[in-house]
Amino acid sequence: MSQVLVLHRLAKNQYVVAFLWYVALGLLVMAPALPVAGVAIPGGPVAETDGWQNVWNLWWVQRALATPANPLFTPLLFYPEGVDLTLQTLNIANGVLFAPVTALFGPIAAYNAALLAALALSGLGGYALAARVSGDRGASLVGGAVFAFSPFHLTKVWDGQLELIALQWIAFYALFLLRTVEDLRRRDALLAGLFLALIGYTSWYYLLFSGVYSLLFAVLWLAGAPRARRQAMAVQLGLSGAWGALLLAPFLVAAARAARSSGSGGSRFNPADPLDPILIHSANVYDLLLPNGLHPLWSDTVEELVRTWHPYIGAWNIAPGFVALALGTIALVAARRDAWRWAVLGLAATILALGPVLQIGTTRTMIPLPYQLLLAAPGMEIARRPSHFIVILTLMLAPLVALGLRALRARVQPHHGQILAGAAAVLIAAEYFPPAWPLHTLAVHPYYTRIAGDPGAVLELPPHPESSEPLKAQMIHGQPLLGGFVSRRPAYPFASQAPGVRQLWAMRPEESRLFAGGPDDGLLVLQAYGIRHILVYWNKIDPGHRANLRAALLQTLGDVAPIYADQQLSAYAVPPVEPRPFAYAAFGDGWHPEEADGPRRWRWMGAQGDLVLVNPSRRDLPILLSLHVQPFAEERMMAAAFDRQPLGEFVVRAEGATFTFRLLLPPGEHVLRLVAPAASDPGLSGRLISIVALDAQIRVTP
Repeated sequence: MSQVLVLHRLAKNQYVVAFLWYVALGLLVMAPALPVAGVAIPGGPVAETDGWQNVWNLWWVQRALATPANPLFTPLLFYPEGVDLTLQTLNIANGVLFAPVTALFGPIAAYNAALLAALALSGLGGYALAARVSGDRGASLVGGAVFAFSPFHLTKVWDGQLELIALQWIAFYALFLLRTVEDLRRRDALLAGLFLALIGYTSWYYLLFSGVYSLLFAVLWLAGAPRARRQAMAVQLGLSGAWGALLLAPFLVAAARAARSSGSGGSRFNPADPLDPILIHSANVYDLLLPNGLHPLWSDTVEELVRTWHPYIGAWNIAPGFVALALGTIALVAARRDAWRWAVLGLAATILALGPVLQIGTTRTMIPLPYQLLLAAPGMEIARRPSHFIVILTLMLAPLVALGLRALRARVQPHHGQILAGAAAVLIAAEYFPPAWPLHTLAVHPYYTRIAGDPGAVLELPPHPESSEPLKAQMIHGQPLLGGFVSRRPAYPFASQAPGVRQLWAMRPEESRLFAGGPDDGLLVLQAYGIRHILVYWNKIDPGHRANLRAALLQTLGDVAPIYADQQLSAYAVPPVEPRPFAYAAFGDGWHPEEADGPRRWRWMGAQGDLVLVNPSRRDLPILLSLHVQPFAEERMMAAAFDRQPLGEFVVRAEGATFTFRLLLPPGEHVLRLVAPAASDPGLSGRLISIVALDAQIRVTP
């Protein structure tokens, strides 16, 4: 009997009913993907890349939690250095929340579950906010649907960008922030802080937008509050922000550390550059006048227009919808007292979405916009997608649509009001109608199943810096991967410095005699770092470059035949070599590209140059590094330091000199830094040169 009462109460609960309504709508929208939810993801061409990257994110987070390991850093990409994922599009909140689904049913099922949950919960959050503002449940159902199934939201589904699909936390944050200032309850403030943290653990973009929203919200609500309540409201808002910041503290600290190590230089824009990444990702005035760009009837026409001012971008769709805007306008006229703040917030978000300068079609007016204030703030290198600010407008439309519908319904008979709400829902559905979803299955070469249980890092050629194909394969074989696909590509010196690896990565043999080692040095490096599998996709390599790659394979591996070959793939197993202590060196920052004249090789240094010394073993190695150099034009003094410890100053005479450095090289990577006065090179305008390296050798001494 008690169970029946519980079910009866749930059936009468407005939020349960609303949630089930949005689940049903989500299932209807995603119907083509449901029969294959465990083996395929829906989306357009961009989802073939970004969608699988997000599937990999879910796979990695679940794997890290099960190990356990830090999910914000993976050693499985850009091996052996690994890559920090804090500033990447990891959306760790989805990874953690859907880890049980990943563990039980796989990351593809988890992706589709997260997608459906985002649609349903976004609708519920939009409904709860609209119902709080309007008090009209029927109208609020329509308002919640406007937010959950907006063209912007469905475009993120089309592009497979799961971190941007998860809009639900923004809606719940806005709801509890409103309840915080209206009810002055600590519980609501703490819940608002919790949802702010969930936003941050999902998307850096949305955290930035929510921060700006919070400031504008506080100004609007505090300015209009009675003086007696203003202090209490400010205290509760402060509590909400402090609690959210505390929950985000581990993430923010890790992000600050990652930003410092990556040397992020902030975000700047260049109006003279027609392909400036910030400006082409800013909303255009015409974008706001266009209909839904995913609509099956007119998507091709809209895309053709949009491409003229947003070149080289995937699906572009920030249309708020004409019916929703009309209802919002009615709300502003007929329910101004309840609607004006939401309209101001929506307008502010729209202006920010326009980016740093006003653009109308293909014309950049150079009229500055408020987004420039954001770009000037410290740490705003993440603010490179101004158009995404439109998500705040789509959320503001939820209460505005509900208020507009409430105003219209109040002017007709009750049963006519239901018909009116239904008609509005039908018109919005017709305008927001989604496309036919293409489906992408996890199709990888069957060879990867053969190496799934064979430990060893994998080197795929050609490198795929902008493709999710290696990530898809890694979910099958599970081994570390040289390189990889991430949204913010890190520096990867290993691929350009390590003997053997650098030839294969560049796909050409090495002719240099500077720091050239013995014929098996490449094999020693591959063996020392546990690189066991070299896979070459010949069908993806330009025929004109195949001879160079064959020469690089011969130079690195010797005359080794592939252990597997078909029309697409040749797989090589790295042959074993007699292990011996070794170290290697490479030219680092400050050296100009190598030059040649027949068999002669040389390399000029600027005012400062680094020699990177690497000991891949686990014990200190005594090494002898010799460097034969000549000065530019006249005798020069050269200072040397090993890991910032001075080694002394040396005279580089006009006839040249050979300098020998005896060092005890600890395990890992180290830097020998050379400094010498530089002058302008008369041969190459603007280039500064000081000394030239004519010979460079490194060897381990007894």
